[in-house]
Amino acid sequence: MLSRLLLPLAILAAATGPALPLSCAYLDAAAMYQQAAEASARYVIVRGAFLRNGPDVPLPPDTDDPDTPPPYSVEMLFYGDLGSRVGFRTPVELEVTVRVNCVLSWCGAPPEEGREVLAFLRVDEDRQYHLGIGPCPGWVIFNPSQQELDQITACMRGETCEAGR
Repeated sequence: MLSRLLLPLAILAAATGPALPLSCAYLDAAAMYQQAAEASARYVIVRGAFLRNGPDVPLPPDTDDPDTPPPYSVEMLFYGDLGSRVGFRTPVELEVTVRVNCVLSWCGAPPEEGREVLAFLRVDEDRQYHLGIGPCPGWVIFNPSQQELDQITACMRGETCEAGR
């Protein structure tokens, strides 16, 4: 889903010549929830912080463009609370593989250690947790407000969940 948002930006940047700043479409908490709900993958929503649990591990390039840095992954430990219909009240510690991607010269970065986040973690068939971070962080809200947390909780309850509210 994130790649569909970034592909037009990458094509535009490549066609214009000189480097332009990357412009990211803002996704609020409800928009992220809706994307996760519509995805074929399974996601869990967590609130808390990450700690680095290993070195950066280079991954095979996604593109043949020599100007695009290759992706990498890093193992991180998440500690915080799992979201549910009653809010964020279930303490968890999870091992998470964070994959960092680039579009042309713009790259994402793993979450800062100890910084509070609201994150949507993809759960694979082996019950391993994954977080994808690109130049436009589409699955993370840094320093979430109480309004954003309330919005996600309402979405999980099946109440009004409209993006942009």
